[in-house]
Amino acid sequence: MDVFKLAFETTIVGLLTFLWLGIAIDLLFPNFFAQVIPAIKEQNEKVMGVGMLLLAYCLGSAVLPVSSQLVNDEHWPLPDDAIRCRVFLEQEGRLGDIGESQLQPKRVPLGDDLRVCHCSYWGRFFSSYWQNFVAPDEITKQPMFSLSHFWARLHRSREDKKRDKEARMIADANNDARKHKILTIFQLQESSVLRQGSDKTEQLRQLHERIVVLRGAVFSGFVLCLICLFGRIAPVYGQPFMWKRIVWGVMMALFLTVVIVHNAFGDIKNNDIFDLPILEALVGLLTILGGFLVFKGVKPRPYLRTQSLLMVGFFTALAYGGWMWSEIIYDLQVITSYAVLKS
Repeated sequence: MDVFKLAFETTIVGLLTFLWLGIAIDLLFPNFFAQVIPAIKEQNEKVMGVGMLLLAYCLGSAVLPVSSQLVNDEHWPLPDDAIRCRVFLEQEGRLGDIGESQLQPKRVPLGDDLRVCHCSYWGRFFSSYWQNFVAPDEITKQPMFSLSHFWARLHRSREDKKRDKEARMIADANNDARKHKILTIFQLQESSVLRQGSDKTEQLRQLHERIVVLRGAVFSGFVLCLICLFGRIAPVYGQPFMWKRIVWGVMMALFLTVVIVHNAFGDIKNNDIFDLPILEALVGLLTILGGFLVFKGVKPRPYLRTQSLLMVGFFTALAYGGWMWSEIIYDLQVITSYAVLKS
């Protein structure tokens, strides 16, 4: 039955992929569906239905790994690993504060080295950079902002800047090691819990299925927003020429291209097999598609209206929020189940 569940989740994600893929084809080739749909109706409906399901499964199988990479990108404010790391630190800290009780939960003793881990990319940035512009108060010994200290930090010597940069690089490397240690411990806990049997872990499996579907919905919504945004900026056939739209479209395409190339170069430079620049390549192809639409123009379509774009953005944000909260609940239940299992 688990195989059929996996196939169902993959098929759902593939059906969501049909939406943005069909819109992209319609914008590039406006007469494609007008020619293909009548020919499809003349074929055997059962055979076409099976073919569509197989195609949806193949598309879903291709999209699922990329969607996982999207929500776990290190440059996002709250990627998957950052949420898992933060939940692990918070829950293990709560389990450690229970004290004497009838149920002594088995927990991981968190030393000071793990407690100071900054799980997200932005948390690492703020901790290692902005704290350089604050100084401890003479009385309370708490970090306080000082204008003189801020001005002195801005005008420090080149040697000091070089030393600070090296110190930040070492701190970031140590923080990455702490985060990887936390994630490895969580993976071991998750494996121990899931080995207990399907009857005891049914709720966890349902949460995982929901996370998989929501990840695919977030990815499809993100791609659909990007395509519709480029289509909204692109000039429409038969309407007066608007050079402002082309300028905005070109600027957005150049900005996305610079960001994509920078991130892809960083992934290649790190030579990490777990972080291949597949997502960057896909977004790069979408940027090329958007730039082509801006120069070529599009036919008027109802899904290119501002209201439709806002609706797509709303449902994408809703799916992202649902995925984030489902991930938090899943991580909490895994840690708590492991504590009860080892008690």
